[in-house]
Amino acid sequence: MPAKSSNKSLIAVVVVVILALAAFLVLGWGDLPAIHMSSHGWFALGLGVVFSIILGAVLSAVLIIGRRRGFDESAHEAVIDHDPEN
Repeated sequence: MPAKSSNKSLIAVVVVVILALAAFLVLGWGDLPAIHMSSHGWFALGLGVVFSIILGAVLSAVLIIGRRRGFDESAHEAVIDHDPEN
């Protein structure tokens, strides 16, 4: 039963954090200085966001594929073989 209360506590903390962030965004939006960005700036921002998401997805896929195919097993075994505690 402790796991259920732990999950409820975690969910409550996440909800409070999300509400605090939303309140900060709503209340702080008017305090931002008037910033005008050209169309080139918006284009560069969009490209940066898109490429960052693509890079994160590719690296995550490489990590998952490598783990499933066992590419990291030899490195793990090498560490175990040379571990002085064993």
